Amino acid sequence: MKVLGVHGGVSLNQHDAGAAVVIDGQIASVCEEERFTRVKMSRGHLPIRSIPKALEAAGLKINDIDVVAHAGASYPDLKDRLSRWMNYYYGHCPEIKIIHHQYAHLASAFFCSPFQDATCISYDYVGDQISLYVALGKGNSLKVLREAGIEESLGLFYCIMTSFLGFEVLEGEYKVMGLAPYGKPTSNLDFLARVTDKGVFVDRSYFDSDPAIRSPFEPYFNKKLIERLGEPRMPSAPLEQRHFDLAASTQKKLEELVTYIVKESIKETSSENLCLAGGVALNCSANLSILQSVLDVKNLFVQPASSDRGLALGAALAVSAESDGRPDPLSTVAYGPVYSEGTIKEALLLSGVSYVHLEDSELFESIAKELSNGAIVGWFQGRSEFGPRALGQRSIIADPRDKMMKDKINSRIKFREEFRPFAPAVLEERASDVFEMKGASPFMTVAYPVRQDWQKKIPAVTHINGTGRVQTVSKLSNSKFWGLISEFNKITGVPVLLNTSFNVKGEPIVERPSDAISTFFACGLDILVLENFVIRKKK
Repeated sequence: MKVLGVHGGVSLNQHDAGAAVVIDGQIASVCEEERFTRVKMSRGHLPIRSIPKALEAAGLKINDIDVVAHAGASYPDLKDRLSRWMNYYYGHCPEIKIIHHQYAHLASAFFCSPFQDATCISYDYVGDQISLYVALGKGNSLKVLREAGIEESLGLFYCIMTSFLGFEVLEGEYKVMGLAPYGKPTSNLDFLARVTDKGVFVDRSYFDSDPAIRSPFEPYFNKKLIERLGEPRMPSAPLEQRHFDLAASTQKKLEELVTYIVKESIKETSSENLCLAGGVALNCSANLSILQSVLDVKNLFVQPASSDRGLALGAALAVSAESDGRPDPLSTVAYGPVYSEGTIKEALLLSGVSYVHLEDSELFESIAKELSNGAIVGWFQGRSEFGPRALGQRSIIADPRDKMMKDKINSRIKFREEFRPFAPAVLEERASDVFEMKGASPFMTVAYPVRQDWQKKIPAVTHINGTGRVQTVSKLSNSKFWGLISEFNKITGVPVLLNTSFNVKGEPIVERPSDAISTFFACGLDILVLENFVIRKKK
């Protein structure tokens, strides 16, 4: 069966539109709308650009599709609206199946995991009126055991505090997580969120209005919260120690609630394998806390696109699993379009830039040497990734040994806050030498401790609390990125590169060669690598 998963177009509040194709149980393509519109989060419309891109990447046309699966069970007219959209834009609408928002999250995690049984948790702000699903995954099925509404929403709690700290909701949560290690958890937030004898409780009386009609640009708190915590930080105001401490208190509280939910869920399922999805699952510090605090968790899989970016894939997998089973365990998120040498050459000629073409071995040697000498490189390879992390397909890379590199990239290239950390990409076979971890972690979903003797060696990717959001790089799943890091290791003795997404603040990750070229010349990058084409700025 050929399934097209779709997310977007239900309401103006719906964000992170995208499309995914699953063929006979296997993932064929996943595309995010923002990569093509160049507008972050792609709110309020059907993914009219990513649907044809996903079909093209899968080698299909709309008439080849058997079922369209869409997340959004609480919208009564969704089938009719979706049918009109599909017929208007593509001249055809296959059978439509509607999947619950949280079930799509669960499916995106469990069916992509390597586990045959697992405790499965989806937790986020709210979706289809629900903020939490707990399920037992077995084989090709998911049995939902428990659900919770907005009154238990960990996402709502974190959104309120993100807004109070002056950051944009749905985008600024990463900033709160990154800010937390700079402070101490001096504020008791039990009044806002706590564990009771009935479970988690989030006090919505501190929230400003109906979450269903909320804009991420509005304040999410009211005067009652100001009376408890003092004046909120204005978005343009400088950060003070009390903001660091409040971020630390927020993160501590989240970790407390998350570990409680995981422990209680495992009691229900008796499975020591854990699968996570939903926006809260993107908190990689909380994921580390789970591994350190919940001894019953033996194995963890976090869906790389745990936020609503993963709903199109989850909806498609939920339908496909019923008849075709589940896909192979996820080893890569590079399921977007690929751009030929001809397309890249065309973009280069149109831009009027000078370039050279290098074979792989020469490319790795040349770029690794440039990196070791301080160059900051835009790295564009193969099919684009889905999800919020760049994992070697659309990355900015640099030398992690330079203690000033984080500040250079934040100020010259990303144009973002100086406290925000960057991730280490490490050769998979060397990961346990550098980090306190076992096994692979290819998707940057857990912040692992950097071993003491390595912290001074890779200061640019060691956060202030001694952790790094690790990406392990496998020769099998990402041979070119692995080859580059290997060459860098030969030169420096360090099997790690700094890796961050190829974009500047406020923009989506680059998708096409033309996007990469535009971004390259709009910021302080030194070198751009498009497949085997190398462009250097004239000095």
